[in-house]
Amino acid sequence: MHKSFHVGRGYSSPAAERQPVRLRVPVYIDDSGYVQNAGFMFKPIEKLEGGPLRGPIAIVMHRTAGSTVESALAAYRSSGYGTHFTIDKDGAIYQTASLKQFTRHVGTIAPRCIREGTCVGDEERKLNLLSYKGKHDHEIRKTYPARYPINEDSIGIEVVARHIPQEARWDPATGHQQESVSRLIAVLFKEFNITSSDTYEHDKISYKTLGEGAGLYGGIDSLPVTLPEPII
Repeated sequence: MHKSFHVGRGYSSPAAERQPVRLRVPVYIDDSGYVQNAGFMFKPIEKLEGGPLRGPIAIVMHRTAGSTVESALAAYRSSGYGTHFTIDKDGAIYQTASLKQFTRHVGTIAPRCIREGTCVGDEERKLNLLSYKGKHDHEIRKTYPARYPINEDSIGIEVVARHIPQEARWDPATGHQQESVSRLIAVLFKEFNITSSDTYEHDKISYKTLGEGAGLYGGIDSLPVTLPEPII
């Protein structure tokens, strides 16, 4: 006598009783140097990448001077000068270069000891005899943090904001931009062991229009820097 069996039969709850599965996914930097699972938009611009990034050991904050993210990206493609990340007014974060490569975003650095009043002996007098390039060349022989960060060892972040020369001011960051700056910096702090003391305003370390980096990142006490793992 042969027995027969029903196979491939299963049971499930009615659709109305089902709950969607929510998974926590970690944010991480992949082997190509791009931030994954953070909702960033990737717009790689090969012309920005200048060679291996050392460290990195610092972050430098910038404003674009233009009014749109499209104009900033177009300028990067044309000039080869720009940053790793650009944050639009709505808070969208664009990654345009690998975190394994440096970009040309700092330029000539100023002598840290002059700006911060820490020069020893007659160093300030000697530095003041040099050109901007001479000062820069003198500084880059120092080890960070005795000097300011340079292209080769820092991450650049641009925030889309206009410069209004007739009023001698920059557009303030939007609330969305401030939230995104905080989220992005949280990722970078965690990944590279960078702290608030390693986060700089561009005009404070180079020869740029006053206020270019002001008010974008206020430090660990004024902006949240935790990044909850996204849920999908």
